[in-house]
Amino acid sequence: MILTVDIGNSNVCFSVHADTPEPLFLERIHTDRTRTAIEYAVTVRTILKLHHIDETDIRGCVLSSVVPQVTSHIMEALASLLDFRAIQVHCGLDLGFTIDTKDPSEVGTDILCDAAGALLASDGPLINIDMGTATVTSMIDSSRVLRGVLICPGVRTSLNSLSENTSALPDIGLDAPEHAIGTNTVDAMRSGIIFGTAGMLDRIIQEIEQDTGTPCRVFATGGCSPFITPFIRHSITRDPALLMKGLYSIGLRNL
Repeated sequence: MILTVDIGNSNVCFSVHADTPEPLFLERIHTDRTRTAIEYAVTVRTILKLHHIDETDIRGCVLSSVVPQVTSHIMEALASLLDFRAIQVHCGLDLGFTIDTKDPSEVGTDILCDAAGALLASDGPLINIDMGTATVTSMIDSSRVLRGVLICPGVRTSLNSLSENTSALPDIGLDAPEHAIGTNTVDAMRSGIIFGTAGMLDRIIQEIEQDTGTPCRVFATGGCSPFITPFIRHSITRDPALLMKGLYSIGLRNL
């Protein structure tokens, strides 16, 4: 079994894979920069026990992180539980694709894992949209080359900014509005963020396909993707485990 760990700005995700990219489970905890290595070790052990998995069943572990302050604590936690050191994803590993950007080390490891996950289902050209703290779009061509990235504020990041910086606007959920034109404050905000984000992503997909001169298969993942993808007009494959599948794929290449 392979343990995969993704440290994001909002959540840390854990999954275990038994000889297949499809995870046996997908668990999330809040990313806490103050939590100690011991606390993270207890959390990992508890998650494994909840799913009836013994630490000795784990033969490999691969981790991606965009939060350096948390990485060392979780790496230490994993070292205390496992008999081997976890592989940390970076651009110098065998990823199964190449990176054609000015500085490959700038490309977030979450983006690399999304690409590896999508390439398990399609040889490209493809577009990945990861809707987390930021909304990140990346493009991989038919030669398995990651061509570049677009980064926009995330859905909840934008909503939080509205609520925190505008006295009259409340905190809201992401329930779909019944109509595009809101007749109250909450529906007006929902309509703006949901239809606005969907429209932005439709335009981004259109611009990428026009720039590259080829239609692309589009994948979406991330915590906000279920709220937005139903309103995107392009055909999209939504996969909540896309990043973890990519971690598994990279892990197999580098164990």
